[in-house]
Amino acid sequence: MLKLISLFLNLFLCLASFGQTDRSFEISFISRYDRHANYVSNFGGRAYNDTNRLYGISYGINSISRHQIARTCFVYIGLGFYQLRVDKIRGPMPFNIPGTRTTRNIDYYDGSTRFLYSTSQYHYNNLAITIGFDKEFLLKGNSRFDMAGEIIGYKTVSQKYRLMSGSKHYITHNYKPLEVGVNMNPGIIKEYKKFYLRPSLIIPVYQNLKGDKVFYEDRDMNIPKWFNGVGLSLKIGKFF
Repeated sequence: MLKLISLFLNLFLCLASFGQTDRSFEISFISRYDRHANYVSNFGGRAYNDTNRLYGISYGINSISRHQIARTCFVYIGLGFYQLRVDKIRGPMPFNIPGTRTTRNIDYYDGSTRFLYSTSQYHYNNLAITIGFDKEFLLKGNSRFDMAGEIIGYKTVSQKYRLMSGSKHYITHNYKPLEVGVNMNPGIIKEYKKFYLRPSLIIPVYQNLKGDKVFYEDRDMNIPKWFNGVGLSLKIGKFF
């Protein structure tokens, strides 16, 4: 994790050193829908596998430092919080039993047994590190079209699982390797006297999540996806 942060910072400082003429600070609010995965998992070595289709609306907030490197080109780096959520689980029942599975079994110990517990919703609380590049195109008035590409590293700090379909939750702090995402963000920049707004679409290009030991998955397991999502971002910024 420290090596990745160092790489991001060095790359950002290197890019920002070329012809910097302006900089700004932004706060970014994020809401995003994803079909996170369509993959096969095995719970505790049992006789059948689960095919999982996972969906969720995730939320985040970032602080961003944005530097101008040419007249219409900028680089930026951000640090923030991202809650990656799984709100809906769908999959076939084992042994061709009719119906649709809407939960996943989890390794939860209630003090006397580990069996027969499952979750219908869960989420991961992540530290998010973002580095990006964007280019502006002049529109009428004080507005500009903005096209950005960014790479995000996600480091999970905690997990929370809803037990069964009730109100009780299971909170863990299990280690997971670094997870990554790549996004494209087309948007609009609207300037005012003391600040500017930068609303944009989030188009997830690539995402790679890792395995979760609560589901008896290997931590180094890769769960990749291409596209299959959309989101909105609102950035509030001020030039310095």
